[in-house]
Amino acid sequence: MRDVYRAGWAAGPYLLRARVVREGLGRAAARFGQRFVGSHREQWRENVRLATGRTPTDAEVDSAVRSWMRNFTESFVMPSWSAERTVSTVTTDAEAEMRLREAMATRGAVVALPHIGSWDHAGAWACATGMPVATVAEEFGEAEFAAFKRYREKLGMRIYGHRDQTALASLTRDLAEGYLVCLVADRVFDGKGVPVIWPDGAGGRPALAPIGPALLARRTGAHLVGASARYTPNGIDLSFSEPVAHGTGVDGLRAMSQDLVDFFAAEVALNPVDWHVFGPFFPDPSQVRP
Repeated sequence: MRDVYRAGWAAGPYLLRARVVREGLGRAAARFGQRFVGSHREQWRENVRLATGRTPTDAEVDSAVRSWMRNFTESFVMPSWSAERTVSTVTTDAEAEMRLREAMATRGAVVALPHIGSWDHAGAWACATGMPVATVAEEFGEAEFAAFKRYREKLGMRIYGHRDQTALASLTRDLAEGYLVCLVADRVFDGKGVPVIWPDGAGGRPALAPIGPALLARRTGAHLVGASARYTPNGIDLSFSEPVAHGTGVDGLRAMSQDLVDFFAAEVALNPVDWHVFGPFFPDPSQVRP
């Protein structure tokens, strides 16, 4: 998989210039996506069933694979996009965007995102519009992480690995320096997180949420908000949650994380096909301590 990304980043900007090549590559990418995802299709269907209380149709599963492949293939060409193209392909809620910019200019801002649409596109847009991004990426392996780090740095972001013991201190410094801290936060990397209830339309499902966004925002006094970057025909649309109120103590961190999960769950229920979760998502309920 690492070699596929390397080849794509090297050749993508050139291959996608010609329409006939672009369309042929699109068909090839769709076939690759169906083969690569394979048995994970049913895992995605089960994830959405548990998250929303509704079993997706075969057509929705196919759409989910296409959405994932769009994220995959667009990552090859985004580093070659101009700032104008990046900005022109993003729409937002103007009022929520203004609140975010005002917070960033005063006390700092932390944005938590689910695995919906293209968070890289969202980060590139933020960097191109005067909000430089600092974030944390999962370290699958040394070579893979180095490749993804270079890719996201080309989009304008500052990247730390999730195993970096100094990441929290670095992000705290970044907030003070005027960076927008963006963290993908709908699942945990290591099975450790704060217990929350994922609203599923039938009373809620025990889940775990990363504590990082709430902890960082509370520690620094920064504005905390959820964001979702779902696909449109021409790019992405960014939606934002209401500002998350800071709470005190362990219960306060859990309440802040729960507010983010409530937003994520609503976004998944609204249009699940852009939720790129083809691996196991929900923990065994017996392993989630209240």
